[in-house]
Amino acid sequence: MTPSRNRPLTLAIFGTLLLSLGALICFFWPVVFLRLLSKELSLSPTSTSFDVWTNSTTIPLHLEIYFFNWTNPEEIRTPGKKPSFVQLGPYTFLERREKVNVVFHPENDTVSFDLKRTWYFDVERSNGTLKDNVTQLNVVALSAVHRIRNWAFYWHTMFELMLIKIGHIHLTKTVDELLFTGYEDTLINMGKISKIVDLPPFDKFGWFYMRNESTMFDGHFNMATGQDSIMNIGILRNWNYRNTTSFYDAPCNAVEGSAGEFWPPDRNFDEITLFSADICRPLTYEYNGMMTYNGIEGKQYVIGDKTLSNSTKRRYTKRQANSQSQDPDVVNVGQCFCNGECTPSGLINVTACRYGAPAFVSLPHFHKADPILREQIAGMNPDDEKHGFHITLEPTTGILIDVAARLQVNILLQPSDSLSLFSGVPRTYFPMFWFNEHAGITEELAPPLRLLIQLSKFGHYTSIAILVLGSLIVLAAGVLHCLHKRGRVDVKPMSAGFTVPTGQKTELIYLDTTVATDDRDAQTRLNRQLYPKLVGDNLQDL
Repeated sequence: MTPSRNRPLTLAIFGTLLLSLGALICFFWPVVFLRLLSKELSLSPTSTSFDVWTNSTTIPLHLEIYFFNWTNPEEIRTPGKKPSFVQLGPYTFLERREKVNVVFHPENDTVSFDLKRTWYFDVERSNGTLKDNVTQLNVVALSAVHRIRNWAFYWHTMFELMLIKIGHIHLTKTVDELLFTGYEDTLINMGKISKIVDLPPFDKFGWFYMRNESTMFDGHFNMATGQDSIMNIGILRNWNYRNTTSFYDAPCNAVEGSAGEFWPPDRNFDEITLFSADICRPLTYEYNGMMTYNGIEGKQYVIGDKTLSNSTKRRYTKRQANSQSQDPDVVNVGQCFCNGECTPSGLINVTACRYGAPAFVSLPHFHKADPILREQIAGMNPDDEKHGFHITLEPTTGILIDVAARLQVNILLQPSDSLSLFSGVPRTYFPMFWFNEHAGITEELAPPLRLLIQLSKFGHYTSIAILVLGSLIVLAAGVLHCLHKRGRVDVKPMSAGFTVPTGQKTELIYLDTTVATDDRDAQTRLNRQLYPKLVGDNLQDL
């Protein structure tokens, strides 16, 4: 076989090998990349992600707090007058998070830890000082009244004597007192003596009192490390040593969702779940579209109806059939979290989680809430860009690239016929303050993440290039083979420059124009070559 005839076969074999290689890369590269990603992201004492996870100094985290200053507290019982509020702030704090008491459990691929949070006041980022005065409801008095609301009338009479010394349902304190320093309260001091009301175990009240540099407020976490499967990374297994809470009825008392810092890669779900220790329950975030942060594209998830509505239904496949609905596994989650009394949509009841205080959480300015909540008061101006709660994940790796945690704390003011201090007041959800906790991937950390994303695409694009090249080579081999085959059939070489048309019948004859004169010439004629004769044609044409 000549080299020219070997060339198409060689090209065909080489092209087939390239096609096989491209197919193998296309099939196995996702598996290879996932293993590389698992090695980098899964938690262990020696993993790359461990140092970043234990200490948040590499990613700046700022906490902005906005207070609502009550401007007309004297008009609370005036008919037709709404409570009016003016927003103050932000009062900005640099937050440091540190994981302490870290213990790995290789037997079930989890890690246990406590969370230590430290706040530093940032003067340059703040609009105001910690000495600013704020007028608000007396939260301690409202909490005590809420706890005894179902007690016998006799106890109400005794409690009325304690409330006489308070005089007003509002108070004015500095920002520092309302947040970290705390302030003394008459009811707290009297409660320690009389024991009529089981108040929280603190000597002062402040929204963040004793929380700075403490590890006791967020609880004890047990989280999956992803060592067994990267798809389990960050999932909260237990909180305070249990997989359920005592604050809600089953099945809404389940501890589930992400602990907040790790998410499985390649996420294509319509929603994600995050467990919040501050409100003792999981929150559902719904897919809101793609967005770009520091040049990295990610999937954005926001708090919506599935968390804020009172009619959201969810299927619990492992729940026992004790529901009144036709499908026993389907539960109205909105009512499941009501704690006995459902609120207008847009509110989350956290009373049981906050020492019995009538506390309710919403989005800032009652964003996405029932309009009646804003109509009862003045000063609310909801804006989705400013007041929405979103989480943005890079889908290929599951890495958190942007988060804006925005929630508002509200206190329910209710009238009481047996307590003069609360007689004649309207039933209103009072906004106290809201916070914006924002963090995102920095410009320094963005390039390595972009490189990791490109690495995930490398195998895909490489396999396509190899498949295209292999296909072209196989096609070229086929074309060359056809050309060689056509050359053998259509054109046959002849001596003295003769060619035979394709398909023409021939027979072999001697063609000699010389005349033999002797025996030497006869011998020469015998040694001459045979030539084809064209059947039916005039030999003179030759």
